[in-house]
Amino acid sequence: MTSQPHSGSLLRRLQVSFVLSTLAVVGLLAIFMDAALRHSFEAEDAMVMEAQASALTRPGTTRKLPGGDPERRPEKADWRLLDEQGLVRVQSAGMAKLPAIAWPSEARSPVEIKAANGETFSILIRTIPEGTLQLAMDRSHEQALVASFRRTLGVAIGFAALLAALLGRWVAKRGLRPLHLIATEAAHIEPSNLDRRLQEAHFPEELGELVSTLNGTLARLQEAFDRLSRMASELAHELRTPLQNLRAEVEGIVLDPKNEAASRDALGSVLEECDRLARLIEQMLFLARTENPSAAMERKPLDVAALLQSVAEFFEAEADEAQVVLGVEAVMGLKITGDEPLLKRALHNLVANALRHTPAGGSILLGATAQASGLLLFVRDTGTGLPLEVLARLGERWVRAPASRGPGLGLGLAIVKGIAQLHGGKLQAENLPGGDTEVSIQLPNY
Repeated sequence: MTSQPHSGSLLRRLQVSFVLSTLAVVGLLAIFMDAALRHSFEAEDAMVMEAQASALTRPGTTRKLPGGDPERRPEKADWRLLDEQGLVRVQSAGMAKLPAIAWPSEARSPVEIKAANGETFSILIRTIPEGTLQLAMDRSHEQALVASFRRTLGVAIGFAALLAALLGRWVAKRGLRPLHLIATEAAHIEPSNLDRRLQEAHFPEELGELVSTLNGTLARLQEAFDRLSRMASELAHELRTPLQNLRAEVEGIVLDPKNEAASRDALGSVLEECDRLARLIEQMLFLARTENPSAAMERKPLDVAALLQSVAEFFEAEADEAQVVLGVEAVMGLKITGDEPLLKRALHNLVANALRHTPAGGSILLGATAQASGLLLFVRDTGTGLPLEVLARLGERWVRAPASRGPGLGLGLAIVKGIAQLHGGKLQAENLPGGDTEVSIQLPNY
């Protein structure tokens, strides 16, 4: 069997996410440290240059200062004093050794300038009574330090990414271990032990919802499997009697083929049993449909009085033959949203049951009552009442009242219950004072 395509490895996703998160944090930290280092250098250089400028701008200071150190010192600025024509009046010894610099016309605060040879300098210009004071501090050594720091950071980030990948895989595998345990425990659940459940106490609380959902699914599967097994067993039991009857009738024809009258009677019995089997199969198929919540239904607004009247007209001839009065009681204009064929079938089953239990001279009433929670469709008869054991098992398959007459299979109320559940309602029944019986379908508002 070919494997189905998947959306990728969750372990790999977590590992990559861990690495990217680590790189993001370390990268932001590196950017902050780099900016802090450059800002620290700039602030320190500015403080040094401002201090030198303040010292040099004191009256008469520049004329008394010696030329300074013969070499450029990175921790101090070189300087020179220009007269009004731009000629050098006095300068530090290192100033003459500076590369060519494009001096700006004004720089009251230190600004960064690149010299002709690519070196970087901080420039400060002050105007004093003696002329124009220019200061230049070499920043190349600081930039070299920053570049070295960045290379070190790059190597550190690379090692951090590698370590994050290794640690991320270990953390992800450890974190996904409960999922593997869920898969292992679920793999041991088979049709023979569908009552087995995952123990929520064995898993982290973050997986509690998943475990609870799986347990709910297992419970529904167990219920469906038990229902299917029970239906198969009940169906086999119900099919046994008609099949035995068919066999007996056919054997009678085979053993006495010359007895035409007996053969005709036997063939009539065979047809009756075939009809019974056909009804049984059709009702079982319908029950299977009603047990499926996703069964296709065509909901539409229905006039309740017209619905009940239609059902009463269908049974009018049968009620006359049984000498039973059939009536309808419903408020005109009462509406309900539902599947008309299904609701008609449910009412047909209720009226058919009532006719089988109501003696001659009795009455059956089809009615509807509006309630705060919805609508109540009921069939009330003056029959013999329902035994307590039938009321206790209302809607179960193959349940028939002992005094029932007719060819019922005990599936009518089960079908009614299924139709009611498809509409979001329920089936209920009670024996009223005076011997009457009322079976009703309670439907919600939509």
